[in-house]
Amino acid sequence: MHELRKDYIFDRWVIVNTERAKRPQDFMRQHPKISEGNACPFCPGSEHITPPEITRVEEKGRWVLRCFPNRFPAVSLEENPALKTSKDGFFTSCGAFGKHEVIVETPVHGEQFSDLGVERIAQWLRLVAGRVAELRKMKGIGYAAVFKNHGLEAGTSLSHEHTQIIAYNKVPGNVARECEAIAKYRRKRGKCPYCEIVSLERKGPRLIAENSGFVAFTPYASIFEFEAGIFSKRHINGFSEIKEKEFPELAGLLKMLLSRLGELDAPYNVYFHEAPRGCVQHFHVKIVPRFITWGGFEHCTGCVINTVSPEQAAEFYRGK
Repeated sequence: MHELRKDYIFDRWVIVNTERAKRPQDFMRQHPKISEGNACPFCPGSEHITPPEITRVEEKGRWVLRCFPNRFPAVSLEENPALKTSKDGFFTSCGAFGKHEVIVETPVHGEQFSDLGVERIAQWLRLVAGRVAELRKMKGIGYAAVFKNHGLEAGTSLSHEHTQIIAYNKVPGNVARECEAIAKYRRKRGKCPYCEIVSLERKGPRLIAENSGFVAFTPYASIFEFEAGIFSKRHINGFSEIKEKEFPELAGLLKMLLSRLGELDAPYNVYFHEAPRGCVQHFHVKIVPRFITWGGFEHCTGCVINTVSPEQAAEFYRGK
């Protein structure tokens, strides 16, 4: 199979080439290990190593979730967010203003995120939602990016499971382009494109699983092998609109998908799509395994070759 597929809403194309396809088990390989040096700063007993705690969740007098500022932040509240441009118009910059936070998801060193129970993952989601809400209130913040890196290839430097939030003075280009594509479709058709996509994918070969609040499927023009998305069935813009009963539902699907990836010892990123202030979005989560290193063709053209079709990936997640 050699097929060019276009993304649902972006002018972005992928080559699906199953001639190169492997079985899921063939993606298992020895991954480079993260160097474990001195005492882990995220373990119980090392709380003094991290910056002062913002909040925590406790069970039986001990913390199970902690949130604190990143010790090596990518952004700072000390920076000036005002834009400045050189006279020739080519050189524009401003201070990287914002807050960079860490959420440690388990006190147990070596425990995987997928090992956590559904209710613990739901607690994590509630904590993330609360921190995003607080950060978005800050003057000068354009967006709060929530992401989780698992494995060295996915960008993590500490093996102890954790999530990061970077709230800063910019709406990221990827986010702005997605919001504009949604707005363009709504102007033309009067509907949210993702609402229609969810309705179609629930009946298609790329469906993984669903519950009353969310549906998981592999995107039609997936960029990464085994890429998956979890979409709200309701049209909501972000964390603030998730109902209390929906947190365990989202947690259950996250656990299911990441547990399947865990069988391959897959490095991965998880990140959330929600609307910046004044924009419309359809809340969803992306799960992006990081098996393949892009080569010259991908970097030269912007077109990715995916050797596992989304339909094959959905079968893997469904356990078939």
